[in-house]
Amino acid sequence: MNTRPKTIFHPALGLVLMALLAGCGSENNAQTVRVNLSLVVNSQHVQHGPVSRFFAWIERWFPGATPAWAQSVSEIATIQVQVSGPGIPAPATSTVPVSNPTSGQEIPVSIQAPVGPNRTITVVASNAANQKIFGGTLAGVTLTAGAPIDLEITLVRLFTVTVQKQGDGSGTVTSTPIGIDCGSTCSSQAGQFEEGTTVSLNPVPAPGSAFVGWSGDCSGTAPCRVAGNATVIAGFNVPTSTDRLTVTLGGDGAGAVTSDSSGISCPGTCAADFATGTIVTLTATPTNGSTFIGFSGAGCSGPASSCTVAMNGDQAVTATFTAAIPIPMSTLAVSRVGSGSGTVTSTNQAGINCGSTCSASFPTGSLVTLTATPATGSTFIGWSNGCTGTGSCDVTLNADQTIVAQFDLVPQMVTLSVNTSGPGDGTVTSDQGGISCPNACSASFIQGTTVVTLIPTPVGNSIFAGWRGGPCEAFGTGPCMITMDDNRSANARFERFGGG
Repeated sequence: MNTRPKTIFHPALGLVLMALLAGCGSENNAQTVRVNLSLVVNSQHVQHGPVSRFFAWIERWFPGATPAWAQSVSEIATIQVQVSGPGIPAPATSTVPVSNPTSGQEIPVSIQAPVGPNRTITVVASNAANQKIFGGTLAGVTLTAGAPIDLEITLVRLFTVTVQKQGDGSGTVTSTPIGIDCGSTCSSQAGQFEEGTTVSLNPVPAPGSAFVGWSGDCSGTAPCRVAGNATVIAGFNVPTSTDRLTVTLGGDGAGAVTSDSSGISCPGTCAADFATGTIVTLTATPTNGSTFIGFSGAGCSGPASSCTVAMNGDQAVTATFTAAIPIPMSTLAVSRVGSGSGTVTSTNQAGINCGSTCSASFPTGSLVTLTATPATGSTFIGWSNGCTGTGSCDVTLNADQTIVAQFDLVPQMVTLSVNTSGPGDGTVTSDQGGISCPNACSASFIQGTTVVTLIPTPVGNSIFAGWRGGPCEAFGTGPCMITMDDNRSANARFERFGGG
């Protein structure tokens, strides 16, 4: 239905009635506001051909012609207005008699409504027999005290669906959308729906009864669908003979089986009685990733998802479901060793970030690539226990496996410098390499407890006259042993033999 706010109210177009909606029981019942409603009947819903409001107005002025709009609303005898919303326990209602609804294209009605937010105004137009023939709703309206409020509501024609039941059996009939709920003791019930709505009627037989079909404006045994005035009869019988159909769910999987006529909805209801001689169709639906293998028993078999069973005696059907095959998994772990630190990540698929997550499960047989990244001040020494070298590590994970990554601290280096002096010639070398002075007179060594031995060697007619200053002076003319706990230096003096 269509609703829209209107800002102009025309009291000269038709009946104007002031009705006080009392007894609303809200905290605002002392405050009301005048609401001017313009009720417009949607000609597209009351006639087979659309008639614009302009031409409907023109038609009124041609002598001898009956306006199309007037024809469509001449049935209206009363209009009921109801206001509901927060703080109104019982909706306030006023009924307005209409003596001449065809005097204009709009039916004006004025009411005093309780102020407040989120009000719903519902209008129902009835004929002289008190049958509801038009309806309209305007929801979410905020009514505030003060100046009158002008609103417009479009009325849409209603149609009636009547449900009756017959037969010696029993059952219920409900509608979608809601409106009809004909229970086990209901012999006849009518519901009203807006034109343009398709109403589905659903029969459910009671235990020991069977739904045998529709008559009236529907036929067959499937849900009945109507979109206009209709009278539908649902037949329920007590079969002279019934047979029991039992469904068993087999296999290690999960699934459901339902019947085309009400009765079987398994798991839940896995056995039901059906009239002897009827044909019941079962449908299987796998769940939770399972696979339906097939039906067996009662003359139906194979992988088809449906099975027809002739109820010529008690029948038993098995529906087999198999569970989804789990993917085998293997665990890859990383162990970090050494004096340093760093991270190892799986770069071709997520899972390992060690750091924090040093193991993860992957499908067995998959290839996982590990990459090592040393932290500042550390260096990656290499892989072991499945990989070697310092590049990336590719692991084909055929079983649980642990890869070792070694990180060491980067060593601090100190410098040993050697100087030769004097008129003689000679060389100074180190036992650990690096020093061969005068060609290479300095070298770097790992800081700490490393001891470097310097060896002086005179050349030709020269002699080694000893060490001058520094940590080597105490060694006289012998080799000098220096602990490299810091930068160090040594001075070797060579003299010529005989002082020449």
